[in-house]
Amino acid sequence: MAKLELAFLGAFHITLDEQPITRFGTDKTRALLAYLAMESGHAHRRETLAGMLWPDQPDEAARHSLRQALLRLRGAISDADNTAFLLASTETIQFNRASAHSLDVAEFAALVQTCQTHLHPRLADCAACIARLQLATDLYRGELLRDLFIGESTQFEEWVLVRRELLHRQALESLDTLAAHHLEHGEYARARQYAARQIELEPWREEAHRTLMGALARDGQRGAALAQYDTCRKILAREFNTAPSEETTKLFEKIRSGAFENKLPVSIVPPRDALPRDPANLDALAALAQFHLAQGDLTRAHAYQTQVLAQQNASGDKSALAAAHHQLGVILQRQDKLDAALAHLRDALALREQIGEQSGIAASLDALGKILAQQGNCPDAHAHFLRALKITETIGDPSGSARVLKHLGMLRQRQKKFDDARACFERALALQKEIGNRAAIADLEKRLDARRDSN
Repeated sequence: MAKLELAFLGAFHITLDEQPITRFGTDKTRALLAYLAMESGHAHRRETLAGMLWPDQPDEAARHSLRQALLRLRGAISDADNTAFLLASTETIQFNRASAHSLDVAEFAALVQTCQTHLHPRLADCAACIARLQLATDLYRGELLRDLFIGESTQFEEWVLVRRELLHRQALESLDTLAAHHLEHGEYARARQYAARQIELEPWREEAHRTLMGALARDGQRGAALAQYDTCRKILAREFNTAPSEETTKLFEKIRSGAFENKLPVSIVPPRDALPRDPANLDALAALAQFHLAQGDLTRAHAYQTQVLAQQNASGDKSALAAAHHQLGVILQRQDKLDAALAHLRDALALREQIGEQSGIAASLDALGKILAQQGNCPDAHAHFLRALKITETIGDPSGSARVLKHLGMLRQRQKKFDDARACFERALALQKEIGNRAAIADLEKRLDARRDSN
């Protein structure tokens, strides 16, 4: 299946199976793709899209322009039934989130949001979040759609500006955190790199100039640190006709007088081999694998999870290794690579049985049962589900029991044992009502209604 890669951070750049696409015809065709991809959560009415991109045209003419742009867009990205990047009806158009694609804006936002919601005393001290922010800032090539401008479309330009400013702020804050982290850990070259990147994005950002001055001074480059102050002073004078703040000037005076420490106190700088780099990298890779799995990008999910598995294989942590095998098995199942999925899930089960991880054993048995049922091996699937159900009931896991009962019911349906299937669904429904899982309740009620209708 063809893979569409969308890069909007910085210059507009699209590839299809790693081959650049440039034949969009007009900027409005590119704008249509950008808007649909970034607002893919719902379908957009054609008259709304036409009014946004062609506001000066009469309604029918704007609708015609939209149809022409859609034709050009579909031709450019080779959109067809077997790829289905765009879902279009006579009334609406939507970008297909389940298609084989990647979107740098979504990846960047997911990494930053994970850092914002992750529990840690201080962001700059969280190794896992530092790894995420490094990945995020690598994705941020520049301002959102910096080479795309549609002057007559005020609504589209306002939409871009709001999102551009949010992403720009998030990138600057991420770079600031990374610079502070590396400065505190005595990694002055990396601190300079992230401070300089902030200045590249926003030349008048004084805190970045101060960080760069501090990193240079601590690294013994006193002259360069003083020169950086002069650079900051000239930029502020040119852009705002103002002088550096008192804080920046005091730092300059301290460096000039020689009172500024060249190195951080030894107690502040941890040994380099003590920094938890691998766990952080693993956490970030696992987060990316999960993100791409949720987005339906199975190729990327598989690639990231394979890296997780390789690193966990060398860690000696059987529980973490089992979880990595299990997750890769789930991804492979979604890719219809059932034999490979079974192999990884069996590895996960064996590891969990070695350490007696009961909830994990039940999860692996349940996942194995689903694949065996999919392959038509109903007796073995049934045995796996029953064993999983017994474990979840023994350890008091109603959510796990409900999940297994649903899968067992689906298996009994496949075997045309409809009374057994209904009994399983009813038991699962009762458990989900106790838990209060509305989505699961609705799904099970629908299945029971379907059974009644078929009878």
